[in-house]
Amino acid sequence: METVIRMRAITAVLLVTLLAFATQEMKGRETHSNALSSILVAEKTAVRRGDPIRIFLRVKSQAEEEVTVDKSATAFDCFDATDPDGQPATYVGFIGQAVSEPVRVQPSSTVTIADRLDLTDKYVFQKAGRYSIRFRGGEHQGTAVPGSNAITVDVAPGQLTELDQLVIRLLPVRPKGWYLTKSPRDQQEVAPFGRSRVAGYSAHICRDYYHGEALYVWLTKAEAQVDPEQKPGINFFSQSEYLGRTRGLYVYVAEASKTPALWPKAIDVISRVLQIVKE
Repeated sequence: METVIRMRAITAVLLVTLLAFATQEMKGRETHSNALSSILVAEKTAVRRGDPIRIFLRVKSQAEEEVTVDKSATAFDCFDATDPDGQPATYVGFIGQAVSEPVRVQPSSTVTIADRLDLTDKYVFQKAGRYSIRFRGGEHQGTAVPGSNAITVDVAPGQLTELDQLVIRLLPVRPKGWYLTKSPRDQQEVAPFGRSRVAGYSAHICRDYYHGEALYVWLTKAEAQVDPEQKPGINFFSQSEYLGRTRGLYVYVAEASKTPALWPKAIDVISRVLQIVKE
């Protein structure tokens, strides 16, 4: 009985100690968070539809000691972009794993964690009008990067990029819970699975890449020849299939392993909405 009482006493002491450490750590995080501020600035506050919308995101520190923040905090869907009708702009940016890019912020100093980041690589700015944009904030390694101020960007009538015009067609036909991720504006070439690299774009539709739930779509400006050096199972799931042409672009697709069961008519749907002409 005495042994049990001692064990309970020791356990209680350990719990109190752990709680004290946790409380102190939380206080430290709050102190750093309160001492940081995020500043969002637009390169241009007025653009034409289809033009880049580039922003700068800076983190200012008033902490008494060095703080580390992560530039990769802006890699994903981390902005609130609201269209002229008050609706959130659709995210079509990067989905996957990002490499951590820690950067040190010295006391009473400011660092840039996003330099001319093009938000049209992340969101579809489909309508003309005024957009409200704000960095949502996030946390990395215990240091929270706070949300930013909101900015506005006026989008005048203009023509969307060739890729965005096709993306708008694909978005409504995605199965529920699936995402569309497109290639960034500065990516000039793509390599359909098992084929050579050529000029073009990608617009992949996925639910979970790592579990074989994806439909890969490439739109190229020239024919992508089969590359015999690429072996299935090493660099890709399966040989990409040539569907035909749309708007002068060559269209290639590949289904991940579980896609046929989850989305049986995927290729037929893609062919219809993109108005692909078989050759």
